[in-house]
This record gives sequence, C-alpha cells and structure tokens, in this order.
Amino acid sequence: MRMRISQKVLLAMLGVTIVSLGIFSFLMITSTGQILQQNITGRIQGMAESSVQNLVDLVDRSGRTLHSIAATIDVAAVLAAEENGDPAATVAALQRLETTFLQFQRLDSSLQAIRLVNNAGQEIVKIREGKILPRSGEDIPGLDLKTIGSIEDRSFFQHTMELPEGETWISNLERGWTEGGLYWCPAMVRFSTPLFYSDGRRAGALIINVWGATLGAKINSLITADQGQAFLIERNTTNPERNGIYLFSQDSTCEFGNQTGSHINVFQHYPETITTQWMENDEGVISTPDSRDLLAYTFYSPYNDDSRGWVVVVEAHKKYFMLPLVAIKQQILISTVLVLIFAALVAGFFSRSITRPIQTVIDGTHCISHDLSCRIPLRSHDEIGTLTSEINRMAMNLQSNLEEKERIEEQIHNSEKLASIGEMASGLAHELNTPLGNIRALSSLARQDLQNGTLNQETLGQDFSDIIDQIDKSSKIISGLLSFARRQASEKTLCDINQLVEHSLDLTRIKSTNHNIQISFTPSDNLPLIKIDQNQIQQVFVNILLNAIDAIGHNGFITAATAFHNGQIAIKFSDNGSGIAPENLNRIFDPFFTTKEVGKGTGLGLSVSYGIVKNHGGTIEVDSTIGTGTNFTVFLSAGE
Repeated sequence: MRMRISQKVLLAMLGVTIVSLGIFSFLMITSTGQILQQNITGRIQGMAESSVQNLVDLVDRSGRTLHSIAATIDVAAVLAAEENGDPAATVAALQRLETTFLQFQRLDSSLQAIRLVNNAGQEIVKIREGKILPRSGEDIPGLDLKTIGSIEDRSFFQHTMELPEGETWISNLERGWTEGGLYWCPAMVRFSTPLFYSDGRRAGALIINVWGATLGAKINSLITADQGQAFLIERNTTNPERNGIYLFSQDSTCEFGNQTGSHINVFQHYPETITTQWMENDEGVISTPDSRDLLAYTFYSPYNDDSRGWVVVVEAHKKYFMLPLVAIKQQILISTVLVLIFAALVAGFFSRSITRPIQTVIDGTHCISHDLSCRIPLRSHDEIGTLTSEINRMAMNLQSNLEEKERIEEQIHNSEKLASIGEMASGLAHELNTPLGNIRALSSLARQDLQNGTLNQETLGQDFSDIIDQIDKSSKIISGLLSFARRQASEKTLCDINQLVEHSLDLTRIKSTNHNIQISFTPSDNLPLIKIDQNQIQQVFVNILLNAIDAIGHNGFITAATAFHNGQIAIKFSDNGSGIAPENLNRIFDPFFTTKEVGKGTGLGLSVSYGIVKNHGGTIEVDSTIGTGTNFTVFLSAGE
C-alpha cells in the first residue's frame, strides 16, 4: 500500500523523535547507572577503608594500653620483689597489682581480661570482666599463694616468650572458652608482651584480652540487610583451617566456623575469581558474575604479614544502589510518552500544513491532465505557490500549443485529403462521361421518336429507367467524393468496419479502374462494432489504397481483408506493386518523406495516417518485399 506524504511526514517526525528519545534515554540511563555505580563504589570503598581504620585504631590502642600497663610501678614492683627474693613484698605487690588491673579495666571497656604470667606460664594475677579471679591452682614456689591457672602450653604464650623487650604479640581473632564453661565467649584478640628482670632474665609476660564485639557491631552496621552486607574474614594462607573463615558477619551462624564446627567459609559462598582477589590483593572493587552486586574489600594485617590478616568486605546489592535508576526509568518512560504524544500532535499539524497545499496541487494537476483549461488556485507565495504558478503557466502554454497543434494537424489532414481528391479527380471525368453520354443518347432517341410520331410508351419507359440509373450512378460517384472531401467535426461513433472499407474501395475504384487494377475485399463475418472517427479512419484507408495504386502503376491487383483476434480488428491491404526498399521501411511514417517524383506527393500521407491510428489507440504494421509487393495492416481495438 502506497503511503501519502502526510503519513510519511508523520512517520518521519515520529521516527526522528523516537530515535532521538531512545538515544537520549539510553545515554541518560547509562550515564546515571555509571554515576550511581561510581558513587556506590566510592561509598562502599569508603566503608571498607573506614572499617580497616577501626581495626588499626583497635590494634594501636590495645598495643598502647598493653605497654602502659607493663610500664606501671605496680608491675615493676612485682618484678623487683621477685628478683630480690622477698616473698612478703611480692605478695603485697601482687595484691596491689590486682587493684591496678581492675582500675585499667574500668577505664577501658574494650578490655575483657588482664593477666600477669610468670616465666613458667603460671597465671599469678588475672582479672576478667571486672572481677579478680580466685587462686585455685598450684602453689607458687617460695610464696604462700596459689596460681590462678596455667597457659604454659598455649602457643601465644610461647611466641611471646621468644620476643625481645618492648615487642608485642597479637593472637588470632577468635572466640574464647572459659574453663568449665558451656558456651563460647564473644570474639576477642590477645595482646601480649614479654617482661624482663633488671638483669635481663625473662620474668614472664603481660597479656590483655580485647573485646572484638564493638568492632563487629561497627562492621555489621555499615550497611543494612536490604542494602547488602558487610563482613570480616581472615586471610591465612599458611593455615587452611582458618583461611577464609568469617570473623564477623550479619549472619552470626557463619562466624568462626573453625571453632563452632560448622566449617563455613567464604569459599563456599563466593566464586574463586572473587575469593582469590581477597586472598591476594590489598584492596579493590569487584562484582559478582551472576547478580552484579558490588564488593569492596580492604586488607589489613596487624601481624605485618601479607599472608595473614583480616579482610573487610562490603557488599552492596545492585537492586539497592540502582533503585534510583528505576525511578529515573519510570520518569523517562512517562516523559517519553508525553513527548511522543506532543510530537504526534505537532507532526500531524506540520504534515497537514505541508500536505494540504501539496494535495491542492495534486488535485489541480489531476484536473489539468483531463482538462487543460483547469487552473490550480494560488493560495500562498512560498515554494508551493511558485510551483502552482509554474504549473498553471505550463498548462496554459500546453493548452495553447495543443490548440495550435490541432489546427496545424487539421490543415495537414485537409491538405492531404485534397491531395487524395486530386489524385482521384483525374479519373472522375471519364467515370462521369460514360453515364452522361448514355443519358444524352437515350434522350436523343426519345426526342426523335417523339418527332417522328413513332413513340412507344414501353420503349420510352425503358429509356427513362436507364436514364435514371445513369443519373443515380453519377450522383453516387459525386456524393461519395463530396462526402470524403467535406470538412467534418471530429467525433467518434460506433460503426461497422467492413462498410467503411467498402466505401474507401468505392472512392478509389475510379483510379484503380483507369490503371487496370483489380480490387477485391474479403470481409470477416460477425466483426464487433468499433468506436472511431469514421472520416479520419476512412482517410487512412484511402491513403493506403492510393499509395498501393501508385506503387502498382498499371495491371495489378489489390486485396483487402478484415479479421478479429485478441480483442483487436485487423484491416489488411495487400498489393503486388514494386515494394519498399528495406532502408526506407523505418522512414515511411516520417513527415515529408516520399519516394514519389517531385510534385506527385507531399510526404505527409502515411505520417498523417500513423498519427490518426495512434490517436485511436491502434498501430500500423508494414512488411514489404522489393518486386513482390507490400502489406499494410491496421490494428484497432474493438468495442467502445
């Protein structure tokens, strides 16, 4: 189905609008998504770095607290009394130290426990969660006191006793288990430093237990569950049992899987491509391959060991940080619909403002194509108005040219018709002399019989009848010639083509008889009527017949025949004249082309005939052989 210009304009404008909106929306959504992702990336990266800073602060503060306690005069007093071998002074110093430890714990709520351990691993002073633990262990040699407990076989004590003076040992972050307890204590980390006598001998170690719950609470509160999650994991590539365990998580059942027996770790929850980066790199931001959630991570090692430390991970759900994008998409969709509606209205108005004057021009040109006197109304002075003026001027010029062409063609037709009449007039005198001579002879005989009194009525009646026949014959010859020569208005009417061929043969019979040329006609039966200008088509037939007579010269024959095939009537004229040279066949319908002697032809006969047949929607075909003759066949469409 062909589209109208208004539809094309509307579709073009809507297409441009839709494509522009699509590109704009795509760029807007893409840019917004990138900005949101960059913002949330920076935000969660900041969260991870902030959490690591909390870890650093915890470790630094705990280390300072440890060494502050170790540097107190009460610790020094215990070491001095032991070194001097004064049991009473030692006991008194230990009692004062218990009070000092309690004061430190009250000042720093992050301290879970403080203990003093001798070089044999025996706990000689220990306070825990605001209480002095009772002495229920073994006797302390040389003192009237018992130990609280023994950590001789604990690895962190053994490592501490190997450190130089002033150094700190930091244990794993893990849950504690009290002697005789039923449950794990909250997570904690131990800080210890060796103690020395004045002579350089190792006296023991000072150990503090620092709560990790505060740090865990901060990590768990970094991001809400609907926004994502935050957790702390351990990197410990030298200890597979601890490597990848959760230290703090919003899902507490995942924490310390190595101690609780659940054995849950990050390798079970995240793909290797992600966990490998956590275990090898210091920081970064990655996304999960399936949900495209963002994961920011930062590594911190309080042990100054890249293979062992803690990794803070902050995970932000994509659906959360892209939530503003959903609202933006909805707003863009609503805006797009409104813009499309507005664009459709504007495009409709714009297309009508363009196509209405164009449609006026189209309607006007359609009217001009049927009637050159029509004119297109001029309603604007823009490009369409200029086009309208030019079309009207063209129609006016074309009308004038066609009228001039018709006038010239009419003159040419009449000139050619007069030329044909002139050719036929040479035999007209002989044709009329015979009946006129017969009339004169019959009249003379009748007058003599009347004068001699021998008039016979029967003979006289027969003479009158002969005279009337001769007069009718002359009248028919003259009437046919006058009818052919008379100028008539062009009008198409239904007619019998066989009768028209017979009348044309009658008009040329005088000349053919004078040249001793036999003419025969084979009409086709039951030919349909045909709507033509009889006068013009008869002129075509006469031109063809006269040319055939001229081509034969004397002593020949002409045959005419009609036939009906495929909706067309064919009228064929054949002669046994001299024929047409092959090089002239393509030129015989050109104006003023003739092979006759100068003065015997205008060269317009066949050209006029070709134009008449073409104007009737028909064709003329010619085939000729030199020395054999020529065939002219006129094809005309049957019916109305």
